[in-house]
Amino acid sequence: METVNGTICISHAELTGRIITTANLKALVRRGKIKQIRRGGNGRTALYDIESLPTRIQVDVFREYGNPYIISLGEITPKPSDVAYYSCVVLPNGSKLPKEYIEKYSYGCAVLSRCIELHTTKKYTWEKLGEAVKRLPIKYKSCLPKSAAVLRRKAHNYIMQGPVCLISLKFGNSNASKL
Repeated sequence: METVNGTICISHAELTGRIITTANLKALVRRGKIKQIRRGGNGRTALYDIESLPTRIQVDVFREYGNPYIISLGEITPKPSDVAYYSCVVLPNGSKLPKEYIEKYSYGCAVLSRCIELHTTKKYTWEKLGEAVKRLPIKYKSCLPKSAAVLRRKAHNYIMQGPVCLISLKFGNSNASKL
């Protein structure tokens, strides 16, 4: 599968491998049931729009090759520099960050870095990245926003300010003090 002008396509070889016969594919293209994005020949492979495939064929494609609309952030490991930074943070009351917050913020930095990398290199939208963050296990996303707009703003703050933008302002405030 590959993307051509923003359209996710599947090649002729992938489609006719185990999913549909060549004759059936040609007939569906001729009848206008499947949209052909690029013709094959002279070393090029024919490409077909996944969205134009009939539902029964789409189900087989997703079962065989996975759903191309779901973004995977891949393996997420915190950077040692972020762990070291959060270990050295001194709160306004003079104490250090608790261990669970060091881990939470370090994983948050790793996820944000990965989202920024995918946005700049693969041109994924913040909406798709927001959906990918929502599907992460709880230990990765506990300090990250749930909406795409706020995730984009948080990523911008992370680029401008660094890891300090993830630290919650609830540490050291006087909200719980009695008057």
